Amino acid sequence: MNKELGNNTLGRRIRSCAEAVGSGDELSRITGISRRTLENYLSGSSEPKASGLLTIAKAASVTLDWLVTGEGPKKREVAGSVQATSFITIPRVDIQLAAGTGSLNGDNIEKLEDIPFTKSFLGGKLGRLSAEGLIILTADGDSMDPLIADGDLVMVDKKRNTLSDGVYAFVYGGLARVKRLRPTIQGDVELISQNPEYKDELLKRADLEDFHIIGKVVWCGHRFT
Repeated sequence: MNKELGNNTLGRRIRSCAEAVGSGDELSRITGISRRTLENYLSGSSEPKASGLLTIAKAASVTLDWLVTGEGPKKREVAGSVQATSFITIPRVDIQLAAGTGSLNGDNIEKLEDIPFTKSFLGGKLGRLSAEGLIILTADGDSMDPLIADGDLVMVDKKRNTLSDGVYAFVYGGLARVKRLRPTIQGDVELISQNPEYKDELLKRADLEDFHIIGKVVWCGHRFT
């Protein structure tokens, strides 16, 4: 095999490893390989030593044989399943977000389950590689349809709780809700529904003491019936 072609093929497999953990920067952080050296591997201008290949394979949970040759099984498995290091779990909690109807399920919030997401999804789609501050809630009602349908799973970033124009989960009057929020120059907040059958609302500045943002909606999983 032509050496340059072989390097480029290896570079593509290393790039696949970078995508698996979220980014080249993240692969550099996990492996301790400098970003410049990693770029040389990706471009094919140099090859990693055996120890470097092993480190990259472990970081991305791929087999060393696949990384070196491109042959055989790609994923490294433990006890018959892909290593958990490829995933980050986000808690789904027992809160119904009113999108027309619904209620806050009491003061004691119960975790229902942990839902796994790949690191590449969180790093690529959401621009982050940590579950810190993320929770998953359930929409109840159709006022945000078709953006968010009744029964949809809604991922909320509690760290993004500064009000701006966007879709947020919030509590008002003891009710957990989800709407598009739009602050006004007067200091009021417009509550906007996606479904045209629902009228928009206006929270006056004087009423905002009972208004609390849970976090910004960053992802929605539609359920099929």
